[in-house]
Amino acid sequence: MIRLAISNEARAALLNLLGSLQENLTSTTTNVLTTTTATTNEILTNTTTATTNLLTNTTTATTNLLNNTLINLLRLRLLPNLNALRNDLTNRINQTVQLSTEYDTLSGVLLAVLSDYVVLAESDGTMHFVPLSKIETVASL
Repeated sequence: MIRLAISNEARAALLNLLGSLQENLTSTTTNVLTTTTATTNEILTNTTTATTNLLTNTTTATTNLLNNTLINLLRLRLLPNLNALRNDLTNRINQTVQLSTEYDTLSGVLLAVLSDYVVLAESDGTMHFVPLSKIETVASL
């Protein structure tokens, strides 16, 4: 076994060097952990934001698709009723009728019945083009 004699000054310098090394190592480890934590938080935030946006867009697209499908199904279901209405109105051409819609009640001479709307002329000459799908009731005057 070999023993080296070291002076008190050399020993103090070596201990100072080891202390500085330990401080640098602790400081570096703390900086790495802080940077890693910040980066991880940023990744989590970005992932959460992207996931939320994706879910929002998917929900909106799905809702729009369902609404459009429902509208199309309702249109298909109304077609037979529109055919019956169209036939009834065709028999009333050139007659004075009253048409009720969700928003208004119109009276006048029924001039034409087309594939998806009717033409009604009021006594003052005002022309109305009323979609068949909007007509709720029909009455002869």
